[in-house]
Amino acid sequence: MMAAPTETATTAALSSPPSKREGGGKKNRQFRRYLLARHGETNFNKERRVQGTSDASTLTLEGISQASALGTYVARRQAGMVSDYDAVGGGGSGDDDSNNDITTNTIMMAPPITRTWCSPMTRCRQTYAAVSGCCRDRRRVGHPSSSSSLLPEPTVRHDLREIELREWQGRLREDVIVEDSANWDTFKKDPKRLRLGGGGGSDGEELFAPVLDCWERGRKNWDAVRSDAAAAAASSVAASSESEERMEEDGAIFIMCHGAMGQCMLLQALGIPVDAYGKSRKFAFDNCECVEIEWADDDYDDEEGERCSATRWRKVHPTEGEWQSASASRRMASGALSCGR
Repeated sequence: MMAAPTETATTAALSSPPSKREGGGKKNRQFRRYLLARHGETNFNKERRVQGTSDASTLTLEGISQASALGTYVARRQAGMVSDYDAVGGGGSGDDDSNNDITTNTIMMAPPITRTWCSPMTRCRQTYAAVSGCCRDRRRVGHPSSSSSLLPEPTVRHDLREIELREWQGRLREDVIVEDSANWDTFKKDPKRLRLGGGGGSDGEELFAPVLDCWERGRKNWDAVRSDAAAAAASSVAASSESEERMEEDGAIFIMCHGAMGQCMLLQALGIPVDAYGKSRKFAFDNCECVEIEWADDDYDDEEGERCSATRWRKVHPTEGEWQSASASRRMASGALSCGR
């Protein structure tokens, strides 16, 4: 069983970043990388059974294989074997309104993971354990492992659990579609409007909004994860070892969670509203799919003075995609919503 370090509450300001950019009259921006991944296939996934916050499911053999494949990617990244093209900005699909003054196609190594988070659900713990195990296996990357290539023990955060689907949980999807067709139709057409009861929805009980609850937890997750990363980087500035300082400052953050939670957190990072949840496969997570997000530590847009979103994102596993700007993704999501998709 994985050890679960106690989550440390922090109110530190977001600061002391991994990298800096300057240009176009903007102040220096400081950026950090976040890796957001979904667990491997479970027996509930295979049976098309609703999981939600039920912790009765476990990884299948296919899920273990998927976790192992994700672990190989992470192990190679930790060993400095994953090239990070365009690592310092610019480029990216549709990136036509930001960072155009930055030199592109700079080849560096992808920043290693130095801090990790995990949902408390068994399926995520199993997936994380498999990924971490791959980092300890020198055969995965073809050379001896070192302590710097290992993943740290994750912070297990309760709010990273999956969307709560109450009376649907544990039931076959086809049964829910037939027996609760009106709510299922709402869930597919306008997810944020879904309302469920608690254990059957007894008289007088206030109905529950699963998507809105998941969305709010996602927001709190980002606040906790980003504040923790910034606080750790700030502490490393005073470290006696310059190499240790750079590793902590430049390190990426790995988050193991779920499909719905992952989608909520990705949309929020990109500045896309909850109305877009469930409307496009572009932002959905398959089992063990992993995306990388680049986000400035400063919390406000330079020009408009408003809370800023991440600058760009890409899929890195099981296939690696091109960087896409957050602004282009927002336009795409807005277009899909206006067309009713």
